[in-house]
Formats: sequence, structure tokens, C-alpha cells
Amino acid sequence: MFRVEVYTTPTCEDCRNFKKFLEEHEIPYKAFDIAENSDYATELRRRSGKNLVPTIFINDQMFFGFVFNRQEIEELLLEHNK
Repeated sequence: MFRVEVYTTPTCEDCRNFKKFLEEHEIPYKAFDIAENSDYATELRRRSGKNLVPTIFINDQMFFGFVFNRQEIEELLLEHNK
């Protein structure tokens, strides 16, 4: 089972698309809204060195953005769910 975490903001279209993808495929995830909680923003900088959303962690792999990494993320998550 994969552990999926995403750092997000409410105004981020790419974040919404990623969460929609996860929900459509019934993949559990944990979302951290950095606009709502500044501690999450600090944690994001510590974990990734950046303040970009969405920053996606799938187990120990890190991805900056969904659109640019969609193929790799889909292969990783959907192949495992078959």
C-alpha cells in the first residue's frame, strides 16, 4: 500500500486535479493545506526545500506538480492498485 501525501492550497488548480484523480481511483491520501496552517508550510520547506504546491509524496518519492508528473504518478499508483 502506498502512503500518499500532498501539500496544497485552496486556489491551486493542479492540487484540485490531483485530489480529484485520487478520489476517482479511491486512493487514500492525506492533504496538508499550507494556506490554512503555516506549520505545514514550514514542514513542506523542511521536507522538500521548496514552497511549491502541489508537492506530492508517494512513500519516499517526491513530485513537484501533478500535470508535469502525471504519467509517472499514474503508473506508480494505478499499477499497484490492479
